[in-house]
Amino acid sequence: MAKRLTWLLPCLLLAATQALPAAAARAQRGWHWFEPAALRNRKGIEAYRRGEFDAALEQFLSAKGLQPDAPALKNNTAAALYQLHKYQEALAELSSADAAGMGPAQSVLHYNLGNIHYRLQQYPQALASYKRSLRLDPDDIQAKKNFELTLKRIQQQRPQEQPQAQSDEQQQQVEAMMQFLDQNEKKQMEKRKRKASPARNEKDW
Repeated sequence: MAKRLTWLLPCLLLAATQALPAAAARAQRGWHWFEPAALRNRKGIEAYRRGEFDAALEQFLSAKGLQPDAPALKNNTAAALYQLHKYQEALAELSSADAAGMGPAQSVLHYNLGNIHYRLQQYPQALASYKRSLRLDPDDIQAKKNFELTLKRIQQQRPQEQPQAQSDEQQQQVEAMMQFLDQNEKKQMEKRKRKASPARNEKDW
């Protein structure tokens, strides 16, 4: 988005060939970088990066006319709609994408869904989407920040009449997720330390 909401970053784009695993990519005819759908998708990404979101949307929709079920195009169309503040349309578009067919890019889809839900003030849904994204990509610092931002918003708006049992269950789920993320951060720090430590050449005297 042009104006960033605290830690909330814009929706992420996908190149045509990034969104599909190899088997699915082979199954789709005409889905190569030099084919019309891929070329229009690339033009849409270029327009998006220039801030020309109407032009980007036009290119993505044109590409979708050739590859209507391609998850990458659904994701990118939703990203352009998001930038144009058409959040309900963006949600409908992205919700229709086949997440299972996106392979490693599933985390991007859930991250983008989280941003859209947040803009629609659907904070529990946003939190769930960021959680799914982090399960797939625990190293995504931005998704973690968005998760924490959304959690704070939910805690601020939590109604007093919410049943205690339901509140306790939600708190346990949040604590489990934060523990998972903290453990992953510690593992990553340990890996970085091991990489940074110079190897010692030990000699037998």
